[in-house]
Amino acid sequence: MRRTLTTTLLAAMLVMGLATAAAALGPLYVQDFSDDADGWFGGGGYGTVSHNPGTETATLEGDTSGPSSRFDGYRDTWTGGWSAEIDVYLDPAWDAGEGFDYSVASNNSSGDHLRDFIFHVAKDSSTGMLLVAGSNNTRVVGDDRVVRDDLENLNYREITQAGWYTLQHVFRNDGGTLAVDLNLLDSNGTPLFTETRNTPADTIPGVVGGNRYGWFTVIDVDGGIEVDNHELFAADPENADDCKNGGWDGFGFRNQGQCIKFVNTGKDSR
Repeated sequence: MRRTLTTTLLAAMLVMGLATAAAALGPLYVQDFSDDADGWFGGGGYGTVSHNPGTETATLEGDTSGPSSRFDGYRDTWTGGWSAEIDVYLDPAWDAGEGFDYSVASNNSSGDHLRDFIFHVAKDSSTGMLLVAGSNNTRVVGDDRVVRDDLENLNYREITQAGWYTLQHVFRNDGGTLAVDLNLLDSNGTPLFTETRNTPADTIPGVVGGNRYGWFTVIDVDGGIEVDNHELFAADPENADDCKNGGWDGFGFRNQGQCIKFVNTGKDSR
């Protein structure tokens, strides 16, 4: 673990005007890799996960695809906005064509997959730049997921210094439809880049549910990529009604009573 991200998350959202209507964001899931890499899964064509005790990080390598995490479980309820973060070490010295894709996906209100929201990171062959961009799909050629080599044609940010960067997904209600901000932050939490994705058919309420997975859909970097501080946050309930009809689960509480107690007393026992 290199740092606590809760303050970074809130500061970045406020700077960029992305804070949710709720008063605060509470952590639902934290994997800081201090002791292990539990909650991340590889194998069976999904690459490998290696814990690094000395640096308290993990190294992820790709195969047909890359490792993934379900956070603390899938959710089918929209509870007023949520976000996810992971730190990744990026290096402009990577070879041309190397890179990865990282997706955080939303469920629909039936608990099924709705849509992916993907960071693309690639050492571009034509420009020689290490670029970060975003979209809703990983490129597939034949049966293979591949690193994109056309990011210079998209909204992008060039990475010129090796170091730790945060890939942040902010899921929010934009006038009744789901908008997702893919934010790139530096190691100080300073916003460097945003790609916002919005599909009018993804309505709130109705279609959109809660979180699904975090998944490196492709990793093609010699030796893999180093990651740290994987976290999931959700808006805190504002009143007792937010806790009812299963709403408590979307806020990360173990039961309805625990959620209502938080609303009434501010005591957070998640």
